[in-house]
Amino acid sequence: MEITDKVNEIKKNLKILSKLEKEFAVKPNTDNDNPLLYCGVAKSNIISSLTPLVEEYFGKPYKPAGESAFLKNIFDSFIRAVGGIHTDQTLFKKDIDNGVILYCAFWPWGSEPVKTSVRIGLVCYDSNVEEEYRKSLKGYF
Repeated sequence: MEITDKVNEIKKNLKILSKLEKEFAVKPNTDNDNPLLYCGVAKSNIISSLTPLVEEYFGKPYKPAGESAFLKNIFDSFIRAVGGIHTDQTLFKKDIDNGVILYCAFWPWGSEPVKTSVRIGLVCYDSNVEEEYRKSLKGYF
């Protein structure tokens, strides 16, 4: 698959962003400066309603909330690439290509339990490939 096809696949999946904001009132968090990461904030009580929509785009959780992630944090390169994950967090992943993964994560706020960050990002293990995606996807996250 050409990079153009992969970029189009990612863009197709990023249509979830407008649904998150319109249907679930997820508010973008402007503190994010990574061009390959969308970070929004949702009320924690809607996460169970939001999950089926995310599963339509990403499939079942790679790491569901409530499941220990201790060994994954040590040995799983994908988990390490997203910064690790805690037991209360949920992580979805969609393989785009070898070494390119689109993901969605629900990260409950410890400091304010009524809020949960909804992160949608792209992991690229090769920095040259990442630069290509940064150029091709500018403004989509």
